[in-house]
Amino acid sequence: MLVKSISLGNYRNYRELQIGFHPNLNIFVGGNGQGKTNILEAVFYAATGKSHRTNYDGELISWEDKFLRIVLKGERSCGNINIEMLVRSDGKKILKVNNQLKKKLSELIGTINVVLFSPEDMLLVKGGPSIRRRFLDIEISQTSPFYCHNLANYNRVVTQRNNLLKAVREQKEKIELMDVWDLQLVEFGVNIIKKRTEVLDKISPIARSIHKKITEGAEELNLAYVPSVDIQKAEEDSTPQEYFMRKLKEIRNTEIIKGVTLIGPHRDDIDIKIGDTSIKTFGSQGQQRTCALSMKLSEVEFMKNETGEYPVLLLDDVMSELDEGRRRFLLEVVNGKVQTFVTSTGIQEVWAPVKEKSRIFEVKAGKILLVQEG
Repeated sequence: MLVKSISLGNYRNYRELQIGFHPNLNIFVGGNGQGKTNILEAVFYAATGKSHRTNYDGELISWEDKFLRIVLKGERSCGNINIEMLVRSDGKKILKVNNQLKKKLSELIGTINVVLFSPEDMLLVKGGPSIRRRFLDIEISQTSPFYCHNLANYNRVVTQRNNLLKAVREQKEKIELMDVWDLQLVEFGVNIIKKRTEVLDKISPIARSIHKKITEGAEELNLAYVPSVDIQKAEEDSTPQEYFMRKLKEIRNTEIIKGVTLIGPHRDDIDIKIGDTSIKTFGSQGQQRTCALSMKLSEVEFMKNETGEYPVLLLDDVMSELDEGRRRFLLEVVNGKVQTFVTSTGIQEVWAPVKEKSRIFEVKAGKILLVQEG
């Protein structure tokens, strides 16, 4: 899986840009605020329909412009890929894949698979549960359109259900209306819990193997899904759906008082341990970063196993967050088999042997200069 080129119009600090990429390693070097991350963000946005830096698409449009344009040309084993996006300042999007109009983002996701590793991912271990849920959701959505559909519907139901809980608390709506939303919450929620558990069971041994290599066998990484509703505890005479529903009934009064949905996939987490020790609580900063690196690299291998092709890897300013040994390990693992994009403030952060097989760009004030062909 490759990204051959990208064309940008009115995208952040790029009025017009056409750039071709190396099939192995592409390195963007420059100071902070010059536009390096914007390139990787544009690739991620074209692949997923979302930015990893903002939830508001209007922020991606150049100042005082009314729309942005992205054209990404890629390649998969099944043939060439052409993704075209037009995003207007009023939030409307026009999306085409191979000249076919797509009405939903779920029809885009999975066309070109990407794994993004940014400084925020260093918080995979010590950050809040939402970061770990996002880690799973982005990964699974790119390999399972059904999951992507379920997740979108589940998030919509949670929002509507929360609104109703507040209305019931304020005596503006009848409590009986909760039953309809409970049914939908359970239906979509059980599917999400099952899929996340299944995928984490696949990721865990991959991450464990990678982690052992990084630590030279000194540590064993263990990942486990921690649901707020453990549907595996459903009794023999009840289904996971019935168990989930019973738990909702038990806490309904508390939810009305608080005005929020208290259980479900949006409250779940991943338990990360070295052996039997919680790395979030007791791990050193170095151990936490090694765990984060192992988990992100496991994404790459998982997608390869699921689709038969390696995804595109985007390394956004993470080299400065890793020591020399971890940087070298990361680039050794992906070199020659995964198309990789790297942003860095200094070329010295990139392991020397891979530079010779790289296309190196200098980025300054929204201008890109090719300094090494590779």
